[in-house]
Amino acid sequence: MRQILEKENLLPKRFIRFCGADCSNCDTYKRFLAGDESGLVNPETNYRCCWLPKDYPKGKDCPIRLCCEERGIQFCGECSHFECARMKEFYSKHGYDKLRRRMLEEVKRRKEAKL
Repeated sequence: MRQILEKENLLPKRFIRFCGADCSNCDTYKRFLAGDESGLVNPETNYRCCWLPKDYPKGKDCPIRLCCEERGIQFCGECSHFECARMKEFYSKHGYDKLRRRMLEEVKRRKEAKL
């Protein structure tokens, strides 16, 4: 496979992503930094890592990324419709409960810090 894009253009500008995922602790992200591009697309959902550019040729953007970008917010927990049907459906997928907990922790942290 050809080198898709320069790595420095792919590095996330922030590590807590739209859904609450923490890229700094992600094995896929760490493998990518080491030169392994496998796992950048979830085989069950076909969602790609959201720090990848929209023109990345594999996978698709997840609905949480699209919604947050549409609303101009950094993550789901900032939304005035927090815990909407889209969010509930997204986090109901197998293995996404950890992301939901991370999101709720981030919401709580921001409220306590009044960010």
